[in-house]
Amino acid sequence: MRMSPKLKSTLVFCLKLLVTLIPAYFVYNNIVKAPDWSIDDLYTLFSWNSVLPFALAILCMFLSNFSACLQWKLLLEKQGVKLSYWRLLKLYYVGLFFNNFMPGNVGGDVKKVYDIRMQGGQDTVGAGLTATFFDRLFGLFFITLFAIAVGLLFFMHDAAQRAFMWPSLWIFFGFCVLFASLFSRRLGLLLNKILCRILPEKIGLRLTHMFRRFQSFRTVNLWLAITGLSAVTQSLRIFVHYFCGMAVGVDLTMSWYFYYIPLVAIVSALPISIGGFGPRELLAQSLFARAGVPGLESVVIQLLAYFVSLLLSLFGALGFLLGGRPAGKTSES
Repeated sequence: MRMSPKLKSTLVFCLKLLVTLIPAYFVYNNIVKAPDWSIDDLYTLFSWNSVLPFALAILCMFLSNFSACLQWKLLLEKQGVKLSYWRLLKLYYVGLFFNNFMPGNVGGDVKKVYDIRMQGGQDTVGAGLTATFFDRLFGLFFITLFAIAVGLLFFMHDAAQRAFMWPSLWIFFGFCVLFASLFSRRLGLLLNKILCRILPEKIGLRLTHMFRRFQSFRTVNLWLAITGLSAVTQSLRIFVHYFCGMAVGVDLTMSWYFYYIPLVAIVSALPISIGGFGPRELLAQSLFARAGVPGLESVVIQLLAYFVSLLLSLFGALGFLLGGRPAGKTSES
C-alpha cells in the first residue's frame, strides 16, 4: 500500500518533533540537576553590562547577512540570474524568516528558490536551486575550515580537545569528495551515469542538468570572491556567539568559539529537527562543558544567538507581508 503524501509529511514532522524534544529534555535535565540550581540563576546572567555585547552580536549578524547575500548574488549571476542586490537582499531576509518558522532548517532555502522562480521566471528554477544549494554547502565547508585551523593552532597540545578535530576533519573530507564529484567533469559524469541507472528517468535528467550547471562555478575569480565573502560571513556569525557569551558573563577566548561553533552549526543545518532546536543545544552544552562553561550558560548562548537571528529575520517577515511584483523574466545560461 502506497503512503499518501499528507501522511508521509505528518510522519516526517512527528519524527523531527521527536528528534527536537528528546535532546531538549536531556538539556533541561542536565541543568536542573546541577547543585543548588534555581530559576533565579537565569535572571542573574543578565545585567546592564549585557546590553553592549548583545548589541554587538546584533550588529555582527546584520553585517553577515549583507556579505552572505552578496555571495548568493555572485552564484546566481553565474547561473544567468541577474537581479539587483537590494531585491535579492529582500528575498534573502524572507528566506531567513522562513528558516526560523518552518520545520527543519531548509525551509528558507526552499522559499528562496521559489522566490527566484517568481522573480526571474520558470527557467530560473534550476539556476536558483543550484546557486542556493552550493551557497549553503560552501558556508558549512568554510566554517569547518575554521575549526580545523584553530584546532591545529591552539588545541593540538591538548589530547582531550584534539579528539574533536576528527569530526571536523571527516566533515572536511566529505565536502572535498562532494565538491570533486560536482565540479570534476569525469567524476561528475561517472556519478551521474550511476545515479541515472538507479533513479527514475525524470529525476536522472534533472541531476544531469544540475551537474552541468555546477560546471559554471569552475572559475578562479568566483572562488576567490566567495572564499573572501565566506571568511567574512562565517567569522561574523561566530562573533555573534562570542558576544552572546560575553552578554551572559562567560569569560572564554575567541578560539573556543571558532573550534566548537562549526560543529554546532553543522548539526543545526541538518533537517532532522525543528529549527535546529534540541540537538544544537545538547551538542553545545556537551562541548562547552569541556571549556568549563556551565550548562545553563552554554544553552543560553545558543538561544541568544538564535534570538538575534530571529530578531533580524523580522525584516524578512515585513518583506514577505508587503510582497512585490515579479520582475521580468531572466534567462538561464
